[in-house]
Amino acid sequence: MKKPKIVLFALGGTILMTGDSRTGVKPNLSADDLICSLPQLAQRVDLEVEQLVPKPSGALTINDIAKLAARVRDTEQRGMDGVVVIQGTDTVEETAFALDLMIRASCPVVITGAMRNPSMAGSDGPANLVTAISAATFPEISDYGVIVAFDNELHLACHVAKQDSIKVDAFKSPLCGPIGRIVEDRIVLFSKPLDRRSFQCDLSELKEVPPVALLVSSMNDDCRLITAAVDTGYKAIVLVAMGAGHVPPEVADRLEEAVLHIPVVFCSRSPDGQVCRQTYGYKGGEMDLLQRGLISSGWLPPLKAKILTTLMLAQGLGKGDISVSLQAYDGGSQGSSSH
Repeated sequence: MKKPKIVLFALGGTILMTGDSRTGVKPNLSADDLICSLPQLAQRVDLEVEQLVPKPSGALTINDIAKLAARVRDTEQRGMDGVVVIQGTDTVEETAFALDLMIRASCPVVITGAMRNPSMAGSDGPANLVTAISAATFPEISDYGVIVAFDNELHLACHVAKQDSIKVDAFKSPLCGPIGRIVEDRIVLFSKPLDRRSFQCDLSELKEVPPVALLVSSMNDDCRLITAAVDTGYKAIVLVAMGAGHVPPEVADRLEEAVLHIPVVFCSRSPDGQVCRQTYGYKGGEMDLLQRGLISSGWLPPLKAKILTTLMLAQGLGKGDISVSLQAYDGGSQGSSSH
């Protein structure tokens, strides 16, 4: 039986780091070192390894992900059967969502990493890599878009979030759970692919990446950062609001001023939250903010709302386009489910 051809793109991360408590862990391994520690992979797949932008995940940029997307497209054109990406876990959810907006691959694309480095007892990197490569050999996975694989579970890019900074089961999909898992080298899917209508980034038009401010509303907020964001040249604001999309009254006034100059998207700061539309009508409530011209992110969390807003602005799209696109993450304009 012909073995699937899989390309592994290595961006770095804990999965390739070793060290101790005195010096701290640092990048000491190559992706080839990792693959050599898993000889069983050679029996199952033809694996091609490519090192890309080796960085800690916190140093990755939108342009780095655009380069990755271009390489994924090249890989697909070469007829490879699947793609696996390894990187640090700090920005996995952002990479996955950005990549999902940049490509519509016909082969599986799976991202993974490790919470424990190879020098620790119970390192999860090898198991996660095996899970990711196994998932990438199943063609039906491509119907779900970019997938994140951790702890034997498979998650959609638009839903997955890093919920813990230490535990090996740190990655969850708070609103819907995983779409499936790998069991005995078999894929077990719990849901069907959903309509993924939303903005699609055209890499050929991605040139300058505009700055988008991510601000958090909190008790006793004096809202000076909102004005500072406008005055210092940010092209949009993503505001992490309280509860179902609420801010102090004085912050609402400052946001209305900002909307005159740049798009302002507001999200819920609750980890499993969603912005309401027709519940709270007081000054600073979500009904008030919508009437002032702010854009609701629906259930899309702040980090991903920032990714979407940034990519849309990078392609010359404006407030109206952002608003329409974000409706896909709030049940659609007429309440129909999508994405």
